[in-house]
Amino acid sequence: MRFKITLEKLNELNNSISIIDKGISVNTQNGYKKIKAIGVTSPNSEKIKILTKDFELVGSPSHRVKFKEDWFFLKDLKLGSFVNTVNGQQEIISISNDSNKEDLWDIEVDGEEYYSNGILSHNSSLITAFDYALYGKCRGNRKKSATLSTLPNRINGSDMLVSIDFMSGGTDVLINRGISPNVLTLQENGIENDRAGKSNISEKIEAHIGLDMETFKSFISMSVNDFKDFISLSNEEKQLLLDKLFNLEVINILNDILKEINKANKLQLTKFDSEISTLDDSIESIKRSIRNAIEKEKLNIQSEIETIKLEMDSKKEDYQKLKEKVDKIKAKDKEIKNELDREKEQFINIQNDIRAVDKDINLYNSGKCPVCQTDFDNDHFHNLKDILSEKKRKLEELKLEVESNIKLIKERQVKLQKMSDDTNTAFTDITYLLRSYKTQIDKLTTQKDRESGKSSPNIEEFERTIEELETKRVTSQEVSSICKDKELYYKELSKVFSEDGVKKTIISNIVKPINHFLMQNLRKMNLPFNVQLDDTFTANIKQLGETIEHDSLSTGEHRRLSLTILISYLMLIRTKHQINILFLDEIFSSIDLEGVDDILNLLKDFAVNYKINIFVVHHAIVSQEYFDRIIKINKDIFSTIEEVQYVLD
Repeated sequence: MRFKITLEKLNELNNSISIIDKGISVNTQNGYKKIKAIGVTSPNSEKIKILTKDFELVGSPSHRVKFKEDWFFLKDLKLGSFVNTVNGQQEIISISNDSNKEDLWDIEVDGEEYYSNGILSHNSSLITAFDYALYGKCRGNRKKSATLSTLPNRINGSDMLVSIDFMSGGTDVLINRGISPNVLTLQENGIENDRAGKSNISEKIEAHIGLDMETFKSFISMSVNDFKDFISLSNEEKQLLLDKLFNLEVINILNDILKEINKANKLQLTKFDSEISTLDDSIESIKRSIRNAIEKEKLNIQSEIETIKLEMDSKKEDYQKLKEKVDKIKAKDKEIKNELDREKEQFINIQNDIRAVDKDINLYNSGKCPVCQTDFDNDHFHNLKDILSEKKRKLEELKLEVESNIKLIKERQVKLQKMSDDTNTAFTDITYLLRSYKTQIDKLTTQKDRESGKSSPNIEEFERTIEELETKRVTSQEVSSICKDKELYYKELSKVFSEDGVKKTIISNIVKPINHFLMQNLRKMNLPFNVQLDDTFTANIKQLGETIEHDSLSTGEHRRLSLTILISYLMLIRTKHQINILFLDEIFSSIDLEGVDDILNLLKDFAVNYKINIFVVHHAIVSQEYFDRIIKINKDIFSTIEEVQYVLD
């Protein structure tokens, strides 16, 4: 029998005849689920009313409704937002606030959701308690943290006191955490950690867990809504998870450090380049003052000096080009010598092969084996002799080819030697010319000093200043040169630390074993797909050779594939991290019975082979023979936990 009733009336009825104990159910997106408890969850609360085309809902501002796979508070909804209803997704066409406060009622059902006045509403989850105890927060709307005030059990009040005990690296860890009063304690081997500050204790707890919350929720403790990520994760999300999971974030840290070092180096380079420019300007300014002071005395000599300097400058480019050419010729000469050595070595090997073949041919020409006296005069030995003769012919041809190559290489070597001689001669000439220019300048400078009154006290003071500035400039240039060398070095290092550097190599080595596990798990799950992860960890799905788009998968196929990928990840993770526990909440939603058995079979196999403790939270009866222990949570005014004894038929 189906009927409509307000929650307040339902509570009155329950107080009179305990109707909830008789099995009252409420509609959910997974069928009708039993109501476990009813009570006031928002005492003396303001109200928000939302209206869609078919339904109306009045609730507290912190009441949560669902759109697609995400939960939203009523207070965060806007006109034009959508919600899930029993008639599909519907747009909110009206939102109004009611400041008249009153006690608001709510219910607890199996699962995390139910239809309230036709609109899908939130119900608390057991997995939330694990997340809160370990990290002090829980995933909420669009994977952001949920408001803590929304976490406590609707019936038991607002304390949300949770305790969890586990082993970490031989340490017995006990965590107690609550909301009101605000409680956080950590005991290690029975001794309370009294480090000041909750942030310090939280850091210590996370160190015991070995994973941050995002990685924990993505690989260790998941509700059904988290599974979609393993097929359709964004590149940024995949990168973050892989970095944290396989310690690749160390490379990111090194890259960030490198960026800071490089930034500081660039600032230093800019500083010294600016200083060099200023010094150059200062030196040039002083030189101009000196030239103006002695211009009449040194005009002709200075003109000649400047002419020589210009000539020197015009030759510097030729000098540099010739120097580079000399270096290139040396490198080419080495390359040709190596090539010639290889050809000679091949020539010797061919000659040895020809001698060996000749020896075999001569043996057959002798007519009989000198050892066993076997007669060689038959077709078999004639064929062998012909084969050897053909081999000798080919070796002779190859020998001629190698001889030709050696000849060509030697000709190239002769040409290169001539080029080298010409280049070295030109390089020697220009070096001599530049030295000659320098000598001429020195002589003219001496003459200029002698004839231009350079011994003047004012000029000597200018010269001393120039020397000091040039000394500073040389020092700055040396530092600038070091900075430029570092800049090149940092540039190469940044390539190593980039996504296409060492991380790409590491990830390619990670993908191979995961794909191996994935193939095995697909067979165990009886899925008709061939799924491979590429180097970006994107799942490429094929069926009968045809590519399957992710969006074309049914909800059940999507979740089964996601679980298969998850287990494949965990098989590899298990070799890197000492993880021995996995929480799965409502993973069988939208999956048929045969699919459920396939999943349970895979989980059982994974648990046994990899020594993993798997907790499966489900609100319906499944095949009990897959489980080692079955724990039943009875929700009433206070929740109770009992272990169900499974007996084989």
